[in-house]
Amino acid sequence: MSSDLPNDLDVEYELTRFVRRVRARSLRQLPEIHPSLDYGTFLFLIAICDAPDGIRGSELAEGLGVHKSTASRAIASLEKLGLVSRIPDPDDGRAQLLVAQPDARAKLEAYRSRSHQRFSAILSDWEADEVSTFARSLARLNDAAEQIP
Repeated sequence: MSSDLPNDLDVEYELTRFVRRVRARSLRQLPEIHPSLDYGTFLFLIAICDAPDGIRGSELAEGLGVHKSTASRAIASLEKLGLVSRIPDPDDGRAQLLVAQPDARAKLEAYRSRSHQRFSAILSDWEADEVSTFARSLARLNDAAEQIP
């Protein structure tokens, strides 16, 4: 396939436009999880909640592609807000795992449910095959993006 994108379709612009809209909506809803939660720290909370058995801070930093000091500050903020805590790592007594507090996990699940409902409404006039094609294409795009540094 040619590396040139069609002139009449600016994929990057449309993705950026959509991401901005999602981020703006997320910012309006963050106080429902915690009034002092900021968007950057929210992304760390999501990653911690998505690791039901806990996650090491170093793994969190690597997974999010940030420096360990950035992860450390975000983790400290989440702990201060009472959204996450540390537990001993059962595989390494010297290490600790980060886990989401049950209330934080429940609030994130409610946030995700509202987001899913909103996204379903956005796609309500799409045919099922259009939604499937879009989901597969988006997954393919993300997979390809992960392969390029």
